[in-house]
Amino acid sequence: MRQSEGGTNLTTRNQYIRMHIAKTLIHLMKAKSLEAITITSLVKEANVSRMTFYKYYKSKIEVLSDYMYELMNAYMEDTKQKTDIGVFRELKHICHCFTFFKMYSEEITVLIEANMYAVIIDTLNDYMDTYVLPIFPYSKYELYYYAGALCNTYIKWIKSGMKETPEEIATLIYRHLDTKK
Repeated sequence: MRQSEGGTNLTTRNQYIRMHIAKTLIHLMKAKSLEAITITSLVKEANVSRMTFYKYYKSKIEVLSDYMYELMNAYMEDTKQKTDIGVFRELKHICHCFTFFKMYSEEITVLIEANMYAVIIDTLNDYMDTYVLPIFPYSKYELYYYAGALCNTYIKWIKSGMKETPEEIATLIYRHLDTKK
């Protein structure tokens, strides 16, 4: 079970509340800038108390970061269930990545439009540090390069209306990888 910074266990209910706050914030960001959204308006819209908000978060940026980490955790769980996608840097795995995150393109678009690129890339870099670096023989800088390339490609793909399929995007990326294992 994941733990919060204060060391308390994050139960399923806690996770539900945190994600409800995050989804509410993202919903509000569709109409207002992040700066224009007050904690008061956020908690009122989410139907939670200020105390509940501050139990989990120190800021709205932390809410968005937590949301991205939860998306990445969901991706990790999803990839564990897939036995036919290969491993990191393989074509099927890259395709799966774009297919999975396409489901969250609306939410990620809100982050992009709010210039929250750092929230997105920091999550990807942490994923590389935590899950990929210990397993694969790449330097952390190679992994950051790869994460940045995936992130930028994904962002530009979303901004251009996702005209290409995840398979087409994955194939383009895969062709440019050093496929030596």
